Amino acid sequence: MTYAVIGGGNTGQAIAGYLALNDEKVSLYTRDEHRAARISRDGLDVAGIYSGYVQLKASTSMEQALIGAEIIIVSTTADGHKPVIKEMQPYLKPNQTIVFIPGYWGAIECKQILGSDIEAKNITIAETSAQPFISNADDAGGVVIRRIKSNVLVSTLSTAKGQPALPLRFWERFPHLIPSKNIFETSFNNTNVVVHVPISVFNASRIDDSKAFRFYPDGVSPLTVRYIEKVDEERRKIADLFDIETQDILSILNNFYGTDYSDLYKALPGLFPEGNGPTTLNHRYFTEDIPFGLVAISEIAKKAGIDIPYTDSLIDITCLLSAVDYRKEGVNLENITFEELSSYGAAAKLIN
Repeated sequence: MTYAVIGGGNTGQAIAGYLALNDEKVSLYTRDEHRAARISRDGLDVAGIYSGYVQLKASTSMEQALIGAEIIIVSTTADGHKPVIKEMQPYLKPNQTIVFIPGYWGAIECKQILGSDIEAKNITIAETSAQPFISNADDAGGVVIRRIKSNVLVSTLSTAKGQPALPLRFWERFPHLIPSKNIFETSFNNTNVVVHVPISVFNASRIDDSKAFRFYPDGVSPLTVRYIEKVDEERRKIADLFDIETQDILSILNNFYGTDYSDLYKALPGLFPEGNGPTTLNHRYFTEDIPFGLVAISEIAKKAGIDIPYTDSLIDITCLLSAVDYRKEGVNLENITFEELSSYGAAAKLIN
C-alpha cells in the first residue's frame, strides 16, 4: 500500500522507517525544512526492535506528501491535529483512510472539520488508543524503536453510511493493533492521560525548578498512585455510559508489555526505569494530556450530569499553575449533544 505519515517527530520517523523497511511506499510530512531535506537526501537508519537503512521521501508540502496515499497516518501531537486536518482537507481524495496514532479524540475533531467531505469522498477515519512503538529519533539520521506495545486498540468513526472498514493489508502490516468497538473505546483507553498528569502535578515544584528526576522511579509515591487510581475509576465510570469495555490502568499496562505486575506502585517504575521527568510546565504531559485527554472526559461527564472530582481537580489546578485555560484549548465538545456523541459509538466493522 501507499502511505503518507504526517509528523516528523519520534513516532512519525519510527512509523515511516518501519513501513519502508517492509517495502511499503511511504512519504513523510514535516514542517522542518532541514529535517525534510536531510531525510530525503540521507535516508534513515532504523535501529532497535527493527533495524536497517531506508530511503524515503520527506516533504514540507502537504500536497506532495498526500499524492497517491491510500492510508494517511497522523502522528503529530494532539494539539497539531486541527491544523493538520485543515491543511490536508483540500488535497484529500476519494477512498483514502486517515489513522490518528494515537487518537486523543482525533476522529471527532476530524468529523467536526471535514464534515460532509467524509461521506462525499468515502474517507475512513480511524484512531488508536496508544502509540505502538516506543521510539527516539536523534534528528541526525537515526531512529531507535526501543519497545513495541501489544494489544493497542484501533477503531473507526461511524457515519450515516455505517462503520467503514480498514483495509486487510493495513491489519497485516500492523499486527500490534487489535480492533475495538468504536472511538470511545480507543480514546477512553489512552493510558497517558491517567498516569502522566497526576505524577506531573505531584512533582510540579521539581518541574518548575527544572530539577532533574526520573519520572517514574523518583516521581511516583503511594499517594500519587492512589490518586491515579481514583482518576482511572472516573475514566471507567464515564466509559460505562457508552457500554465500553475498559480495563483498569494496571491491566492495560500488563497487556501492553506482557507483564504480570500485581500493583501499580511496582509496575510504573518497573516498566519504565529510565526516562527523565519534564523540566518545564510547557510539556506535553500538560499541553497534550490535559486539553486533549482529561478535558474531553470532563466535558462528557458534564453532559451526562456525572461528577468526577479527581479529574476536574487536576484540570483546575493545572490551569492555575500554568496560567493556561486548558478547557478552552482542548477538545471542543460544546456543540455536540450527548446523543450525537453516542451515535459515534456505533458497532464497528473494522476489517475489509
